[in-house]
Amino acid sequence: MLGPARRREEILALVGARGSARVTELSTALGAAAVTIRRDVEALAQEGRVTRRYGLVLAACEAPRPSPLGTVVAVASYVSGYMEQILLAAQRAVVEAGGRYVLDVAPDAPAVHRSFERAAATEGVTGVLFAPRWQSVDEVTSDLNGVLAPRLPLVLLERFAPRGSLLAARDAVRSDHTSGVHQALSHLRAHGHRRVLLLSRDDSPTARTVRACFAEAQRSLNMPVLSKPLLSSDGADQEHRAHAPDPIEAVTRFGATALLVHSDVDALALLPRFEAAGVSVPDDLSIVSWDDVVAGVGSVPLTTIAPPKREVGAAAVELLRWRCANPAAPARRLEIATRLIERRSVRSIGR
Repeated sequence: MLGPARRREEILALVGARGSARVTELSTALGAAAVTIRRDVEALAQEGRVTRRYGLVLAACEAPRPSPLGTVVAVASYVSGYMEQILLAAQRAVVEAGGRYVLDVAPDAPAVHRSFERAAATEGVTGVLFAPRWQSVDEVTSDLNGVLAPRLPLVLLERFAPRGSLLAARDAVRSDHTSGVHQALSHLRAHGHRRVLLLSRDDSPTARTVRACFAEAQRSLNMPVLSKPLLSSDGADQEHRAHAPDPIEAVTRFGATALLVHSDVDALALLPRFEAAGVSVPDDLSIVSWDDVVAGVGSVPLTTIAPPKREVGAAAVELLRWRCANPAAPARRLEIATRLIERRSVRSIGR
């Protein structure tokens, strides 16, 4: 009669040869009681040498270890405080995966095209993370014309390409800015605010997304749509700015009690202007800002919508690794939810 150690080795040999076996089959083959085999199998499972599933004893397969990541080139059309956090998170993820990270700042379309050509020609490059600025529709078109089919796996950072374009057939990760608008308005509504204006930049895909969904979000929360989005930045398009009302005048004209301001920098720039006009934040006017880059350092710490910048960077690297292992799979467009960070710029008013 076999001892426990020898019996368990025989179980491993039988299961390994067959791929799987039932306890009754092992009991018959080894001439041991089923209860004895069950105890042996349980001991082997605790050691990780077999797996039990659906009445079967399965051979334990060591999970394949992901191959070390090669060189990842991050092509960035700009590096702001916002994008810096995404790029640093991507760098950490690449290094942790055993790879090498190279940042290539390409401020215009020709530079972007050269960056892709260099990456494609460099031995050991696994893929590219692409962070375009796309301040205008013309810039989108320029990049689409020049980066239509790079010969490497590519993941767009914090951008989705226009649907129907060839870049839309590439993987992408971005913050869910639409959900952020709903978070901001829901927070303000919970504090009694229904008359809310949007002051937003117009020079980025994020700004255009925020502007596009604002009225719909207001209607879904049964809030009146007071106005089209107003400009928050003095650097915005000159033609648009010429027809944009002064924010202080707009608050008075529309009877707004709160603002959603994209971005943090623009919101902070507004604070002294409101103060000079005798409008106190948050006593007279509540503000929710966007980005959470500098929202907490102003004279009034701003409640803000915080895009998941670090999560976007890390997820993009993970998606790139997945793409390398699944080159023929359909493109994935991943959105990660924003979160609202409460500070001191929102005050409750009468309901």
